[in-house]
Amino acid sequence: MNIRHRRRLVLALLSCPIAWAHAQRSTPAAKPVRVALLRTQAVKSDRIFEDAMRDLGWVEGRDVVYDRAYADGDAKRLPELAAALVARKPALIHLRNNPELRAALAATRPNPIPIVFASVSDPVESGFVKSLRRPEGNVTGVTSLGWELSGKRMELVKQVMPNISRVGVLFSPGHLSAHREVELIARAAGPRVQVTTLTVNNPDDIDTAFAVAVAGRVEAVLATSRPVFGLARKRIIELAATHRVAVVGPGPAFAEAGALMSYSSVFAEHLRRSAHMVDKILRGAQPTDIPVEQPTRFELVVNLKTAKALGITIPEKVLLRADRVIE
Repeated sequence: MNIRHRRRLVLALLSCPIAWAHAQRSTPAAKPVRVALLRTQAVKSDRIFEDAMRDLGWVEGRDVVYDRAYADGDAKRLPELAAALVARKPALIHLRNNPELRAALAATRPNPIPIVFASVSDPVESGFVKSLRRPEGNVTGVTSLGWELSGKRMELVKQVMPNISRVGVLFSPGHLSAHREVELIARAAGPRVQVTTLTVNNPDDIDTAFAVAVAGRVEAVLATSRPVFGLARKRIIELAATHRVAVVGPGPAFAEAGALMSYSSVFAEHLRRSAHMVDKILRGAQPTDIPVEQPTRFELVVNLKTAKALGITIPEKVLLRADRVIE
């Protein structure tokens, strides 16, 4: 290529922002950057994050190497795994929830490696960031709306079970927003519905919690948005089916596993937005300059198979609002 052709190519790229961005992202790095993935457990949705990274020009093996660490469902292992990841000097740590972020922050205190989270609740009140607009420190990401949607889930229960009189709430008291979540549910339930809190501190408490629910003749159980309930999801669904109790969960994985319904923000969108943040930081931006984002898309998933097994007729207006119906 002669000098004149080179100049034309450069001018064409400069005149087209999209082409220029593509050219920038398509340029292989001299050496792949190491991105640590800290996870409580392995999940299929990680593929969404990795695909989003590839779409942004980060091809695994060429531009980026993922250093994956899984706690196999045991959150107590996270500090050890986080320390091991930090020792391998990644360019950035990507994680999903509060326990993972807490472990990563402790491991990076002597060495503030950038951290991007995909679904952390109450990041300001938890002390993870200074504010959503200016997170400060080495952390940014996408916050979850979990407990804030609990009242909406209770409203959905009343719509599909209009004669309900007793509701149980799987409750983990060690979390900052736990009491507010129960308050929102009680307010949405109204005076005619008795709300019983079912205390769970770890997955081993699920059986005891359901024994309390059955003794109290609870007709539906709301699983609140805490990692412990995600980890115990299979057992929750098993017990609910055994005792013919409807379950409404804080994410589509619950409805897919057999819960009656789930209502949540779109987690795939959380992962894609967090990939954009990772992209910016790997290209030179600082976490403190990237505001924490809040979800803007939400989805209702209804499991008609479970509804039929429980003898519940889902109203047409709820089915029309559903983003997905499992039959």
